Amino acid sequence: MTGRNTWVLLGLVMVGQEALADAQMADEQRFQLGSVELSLGVGVLNGLAKEKVYDEGEKLSQLNWDLKQVPTLHLGMTYHPLDWLSLDVRGWTRVAKGNGHMKDYDWLDGEDEGWTDRSDHPDTRLKKAWQAEFAATAWALKREDLAVGVMLGYQRSEFSWQARGGSFTYSSDDGFRDISGRLPAGLKGITYEQTYATPYVGLVGVYNYSDWTLEGRFKYSQWVKAKDHDQHHLRGVTFTGDNGNRGRMQSLALGLSYRINPQFSIKAGVDYQVYAEAKGSTTLKNLSNGEQTYYGGKSGSQASRTVLSSLALNYRF
Repeated sequence: MTGRNTWVLLGLVMVGQEALADAQMADEQRFQLGSVELSLGVGVLNGLAKEKVYDEGEKLSQLNWDLKQVPTLHLGMTYHPLDWLSLDVRGWTRVAKGNGHMKDYDWLDGEDEGWTDRSDHPDTRLKKAWQAEFAATAWALKREDLAVGVMLGYQRSEFSWQARGGSFTYSSDDGFRDISGRLPAGLKGITYEQTYATPYVGLVGVYNYSDWTLEGRFKYSQWVKAKDHDQHHLRGVTFTGDNGNRGRMQSLALGLSYRINPQFSIKAGVDYQVYAEAKGSTTLKNLSNGEQTYYGGKSGSQASRTVLSSLALNYRF
């Protein structure tokens, strides 16, 4: 081997060792003690919420509140105070109204006989949508290429819609679906809000390969405190639902990140979240005279499911 080739070979070995050391350091920085990671991103929210009214177990009414292609803004921060512990603060909020749609069904003769009254409201506006959460992750396994942890967390979610105008088909005392018409465009019909306060447990797994990171998070709760509020503007009444603190939530989130350098990475993710139907009491209030009527038991319910897709830029220091 010539002297020149020897020096070239030694140079390649040194470059390779330095690159390997940098890669190992970058992997270690993912969970480096005391490190902080900030995240800023955008996303798109889609989903469906349901509102139901019951009388002794018989469904009287169901309102389906749709939301489509709602732009969202995302913020997050992760801190590693201990070698085995990570703390996360995350949240998102809608930044534009997106598209909404509401359909209202009523049953006067029981659900088995088919709906008797129906209204359709394509002009439905999403007034509010946001979620904020805090989570602590204890890492049971943590290597350069793989980490598995257990989460404890709390999140709060709120959604609000307003339906305007639309069309209707009603049944009279003497006929079935025999009355049809339209409401004036822009006329406020119903404003509806759902709130979920959710302590949860979960699992998180992280797999690193070269400059790529695959992450999965599963969250579960059976301690959801669910409330909703429904204002019928034309009738001058409100319905306030207290749907208990034993509701269920499940969420599965997947994310794929690419490390641009040891400080910056870009992450694409999708989060599928379901709040199962939670039933509870309902309070009816007449806005003209202030009179209130309380309906106990399982007189009303709320439920929702959402899919949130996102793209974020992360910075670690």
